[in-house]
Amino acid sequence: MNTYFKFIMISFFASVMLSCTNDDDLTEPLVPDGDYFNGTLILNEGGSAGGSVSFLSSDFQDLSNSIYEEVNPDEGLGLYLQSIFFDDDKAFIIANGSNLISVVNRYTFEKLGTVDSGLSVPRYGVVLNGKAYVTNLAAFDSDQDDYVAIIDIETLGVEETVLVGGVAEHIVSYNDDLFIQNAAFGFGNQISRLSTASNSITETLTLAAGLNSMQLYNQSLYALDSEGVKKIDPSTFTVENQISKPESLESVTNLRVENDQFYYTSGTSVFASPVSATQLSSEFIFDYGSTSTFGSFYGFEVSQNRIYVGDAGDFASNGTVLVYSITGELITEKTVGIAPNSFYFQ
Repeated sequence: MNTYFKFIMISFFASVMLSCTNDDDLTEPLVPDGDYFNGTLILNEGGSAGGSVSFLSSDFQDLSNSIYEEVNPDEGLGLYLQSIFFDDDKAFIIANGSNLISVVNRYTFEKLGTVDSGLSVPRYGVVLNGKAYVTNLAAFDSDQDDYVAIIDIETLGVEETVLVGGVAEHIVSYNDDLFIQNAAFGFGNQISRLSTASNSITETLTLAAGLNSMQLYNQSLYALDSEGVKKIDPSTFTVENQISKPESLESVTNLRVENDQFYYTSGTSVFASPVSATQLSSEFIFDYGSTSTFGSFYGFEVSQNRIYVGDAGDFASNGTVLVYSITGELITEKTVGIAPNSFYFQ
């Protein structure tokens, strides 16, 4: 009788503990430690004194500037911050003017280390299978020395470099392959495929002139050039479809894809078209009226039904970030660091 009673009691308490554990798992999701969770990181390219990172809360009420220096006194991120890429809770901040990548905890911004050798004008990066792949422009007067640096993300050492054979700019991953935009600053018309199995360029796809942006979305690679948007099958590396650019738009840049919509810019206006369209729309959502000669849409991103714009102004004083709804209503306007060029969502 005592043995049976003990069995019943143990079973009862075990079921209660299991129930509590399951309830906790359902009602208390894991929230990362740190002040910079649930918001937007804004990368400010900076000037001769160096760049910085700002953080805007998800409700757009709180803005913190120079968060890296706040957490790491007497430290700097380097000259001309280009981009950030991520691996779990690590953020890799590229300074192409200093040939430096600073590695921080993405939620606390505590410094974890640096990559300070093996780089030459680094631009963009991606992490795949424990390695970081970073594009490098090298000499500005040649595109034949551009390369991808392969970095061990634990030791932060450059293990190998791969010559691209053309400009090495934006980079994205699909399965075990990397796709590199061989175009920058309005010049170039190719995308290269890099196999991480052989660490070599295996194919190159030629598009129209003026290739300026590309993005992976729903198993397709979309690229924007002077003719419009090309839909590319990344498995076969062939163009499946083309969405043409209307003649009324002289140039189109900054392709983003969100919720089955293309977003893009021309002049100081933002446009949108469904991914099923045969021609890009020439009717703008809004025009934000920038007076900056070269700094309009210096940063541009679309996320969760919000459009983020970075305006660099005169590149000497602090820049401006504007957030709009996808229908064009201005939600907020903030003053950040010099030349805000990109946005990353936490």
